[in-house]
Amino acid sequence: MTVQKKQAPAAPSGDSSFVRKHLLLIIGAVAGIIVTLFVTNTLFDGSLEKMTDTPTWQNVLLVNALVGGCILLFVVELKRQAIRVLLTVIVALLLGFLVTFVFNLDSADRFRRGEFRAQVISDAEPIETDGVDLEYNKRRGGEFNKPNVVAPVSEIAWTFAGSEGDVVSLLAYAKNRRSDVNVLVELRDASGAVLEQATSATARQVEEIFDDLVSVRDAVIEGYTLPADGVYTLYSRPEEIDTGTVLSEALNQSQLAFEALLLGPIERVNRWGVWIQDAITLILLGMSFAIVFRAQQFSLGAEGQLYFGALVSGIIALNSPHVPGVILIPFIILASATAGFIYGLIPGALKAYLGANELVSTLMLNVIATRFFEMVLNFQLKPPDAGYVASEKFTANAVLPVIVENTQVTIAVFILVIVVLISWLLIRRTPLGYEIRIIGSNLRFADYGGVNSKRTIMLVMAIGGIVAGLAGMHLANGIHRQLILNISFALAFEGVVVALLARLNVLVVPFTGLLYAYLRAGAQFMERDANVSFEVVRMIQAIIILLITAEALVTFFQARQKRADIDETGHAVESLEGADV
Repeated sequence: MTVQKKQAPAAPSGDSSFVRKHLLLIIGAVAGIIVTLFVTNTLFDGSLEKMTDTPTWQNVLLVNALVGGCILLFVVELKRQAIRVLLTVIVALLLGFLVTFVFNLDSADRFRRGEFRAQVISDAEPIETDGVDLEYNKRRGGEFNKPNVVAPVSEIAWTFAGSEGDVVSLLAYAKNRRSDVNVLVELRDASGAVLEQATSATARQVEEIFDDLVSVRDAVIEGYTLPADGVYTLYSRPEEIDTGTVLSEALNQSQLAFEALLLGPIERVNRWGVWIQDAITLILLGMSFAIVFRAQQFSLGAEGQLYFGALVSGIIALNSPHVPGVILIPFIILASATAGFIYGLIPGALKAYLGANELVSTLMLNVIATRFFEMVLNFQLKPPDAGYVASEKFTANAVLPVIVENTQVTIAVFILVIVVLISWLLIRRTPLGYEIRIIGSNLRFADYGGVNSKRTIMLVMAIGGIVAGLAGMHLANGIHRQLILNISFALAFEGVVVALLARLNVLVVPFTGLLYAYLRAGAQFMERDANVSFEVVRMIQAIIILLITAEALVTFFQARQKRADIDETGHAVESLEGADV
C-alpha cells in the first residue's frame, strides 16, 4: 500500500503577497488620484493653458491633492465599511433625484402659460366694422394662465372682419423668448366652424417670413383665402401637453438640477473655493465632536466654543492694527484655541465632578456663549454709525492669508492638516488617548484599571473645545473677516453629522467633511443654476443626510448599548460576589 504525501500549497509569490497585504492602500491611492485628476480637469476644462493662467494654480493642485489624500485615508481606515458608506450615498442621491423628478412634474406647465400675441396679417384693405376685436396687421396680446389670478385667461376668441378673396395669415405666438407658451391657432367662420388650424410654425416662417415669431412652437396659418364677406374668429389657446412631454420635461429639469448639484462646486475656481472653505469649518467641527464622542461624552458644546473662539480672535484683530501679521496670526490662533479650551473645560468639570448631564449643560452653555457674543458685538464692537450689527472689517494683518486668489481658501488648510495629525497622535499614540479610548469602550473597566476618568472626561471636552475655537477663528478671520451676528448659522451642529459619518475616526473626518460640504455647496448651485426652489433643495439635502447618517447612528447607539450591558453585567457580578450565600 502506497501512501501519497499531500503536497503543501505553493507559497504565494512575493509580488502577489505584497498586493494582498497592501490592497486597501492601492485602492485608496488609485481612488484618490482619480478624484484629484477629475476635480482638477473639471475646474480648468481640461486645458493646461487655462490652468497655468489661473493665479496660484499650484495651490489649487496642492489642495486637490490633499482631497485625494482624504479619500485614501477614508478607504484605508474604514475598509469594507467604506463601500457601505459609498453605497448609502448613491442610494441617497437616487432618492434625491426621485424627489426632484416628482417636484419637476409641473415643468411642462411653462408651455401652458406665458405672454402671447395674436394678429391677422393681410395685404387687403381692412374693413372698418364696429364690434370686432382685431384689424388687419394690428397686434393684440395677453397672458395665458397667469398664476395667482382669480380668472386666468385660458383661451381667446377674437373676431375680425374680412372680405371674400382676402388672403390672410393668422399668427399666435409667444411675446418674447422669456415666454415658452406653446399655442395653437384656428380660423373659424361666423357659425363657429373651424376652417383651418395650425399648431406650429416652420423654421423658414420663423427666420425669414414673420419677424414676430419666436420659435417653431408658435402657430401660423399662412396664406388662407377667405371664402366670403363676414366676421371671422381667430381662436387660440395653449396646446394640450401629452404625458410623454410631461415626463420628458421633468427628466430634463431633474438632470439639469443634479448636474448643478454634482458638478456645480467644481465648475469654476471661485465655486471650488466655496466648497473648500466650507469644508475646512465642517472638518474642524467634526474633529471636535469626534474627539469628545470617542470618550462616550455626548457633548454638543462646539457651538458655544466656536462663538468664544471667534469673539476672542475678533477682539484681538480689532485692537492690533499695527502688529505684523507674522506675529499676530499665530497669536490669534493660540488665543482662539485657548478660549475654546477654557469654555470646553467648564462642561467637562460639571460632568466629571458634579455629575451634570453633558448634553443639557453644553446646550445651555451654547445659549450663554451666543448671547454674550451678541451683547459684546452690539454694545462694544459695533461702530456707532454702522447700519447693521457687525464689527469693523479686520485689517489685512489680522486676516488669514489667502493661498488661492479670488477665493477665501486660506492657510487654514495647513492649520487643518496639523490639527488632524495632532488629533490622530493624541488618540492613537499618547497615554491620554489610550485613556479616552478605554473610557469610550467601558467606563467601569477604565475605573478598575486605574484611569482617572474624571480628569480624562474634563480634558477630552476641553480638547474638543480647542478645535471648535479654531473653527470660530476660521469663520471670523478667514471667511467673514469681521464679527457678525449668527456667525456660524448653527453650522456647529452639522459637525455632528460629519463626526458620525466618519464613525468617530479622526482620520476619516476630513473625507466626510469634504463630502458634506460638497453637498451643501451643490445645493446652493442647484437652487441658483437649475431654478429649483429652496424648499425642494433642503428636502433633497435632508434625505441625503438622513440616509447617510442613519447607519452611523444605529452603529453608534448599538455600540453604546452594548457597553452599557457590559457595565450592568459587571455590576451584577460584583453584587453576587458581595452577597452572603
